[in-house]
Amino acid sequence: MDFELFLESNLSCKSLAEVIEQFIINFLNEKVSIQKDEEEIVIGTEYFSLALELEDISDINFVRTHYDLDVNICIRVQLFGNTFDQGITPFFKVIGKLLKQCGGNLLFLENGSDQLLRKENSQLIVNSDLDQYQIKCLTPSLLSLLDHSYIERKLKK
Repeated sequence: MDFELFLESNLSCKSLAEVIEQFIINFLNEKVSIQKDEEEIVIGTEYFSLALELEDISDINFVRTHYDLDVNICIRVQLFGNTFDQGITPFFKVIGKLLKQCGGNLLFLENGSDQLLRKENSQLIVNSDLDQYQIKCLTPSLLSLLDHSYIERKLKK
């Protein structure tokens, strides 16, 4: 499944990639591969990949305009279908770490437009208007892995 995670952070993409890599290795005990080029840094595990965009900021501009949310980092997320159930848990731990590390705004989208999670003004909001597939991404046990208080509210598409 494909997602996008937008963040507001004072860390550079390179520094943030290093933080994520160390977290995955040290706390999730997963093997990590890193691929870098001038356009992106891709962090890969057995269950998911995270691509931090270095050049294309069109998605960031779209989020700023359409969702009225100040962000400066875009991470494309792919959870591998055959290991989705095993991968969603460590991925949510990564999101929890990013919530603490970055401290700023956050937007987690499915398929480029459906808001699943949104954090602004220090308040994490979980979308309460979900389809049958999105509900399995936002179970109470997965949300507890974020280690962050939240409210539920319908978020616009």
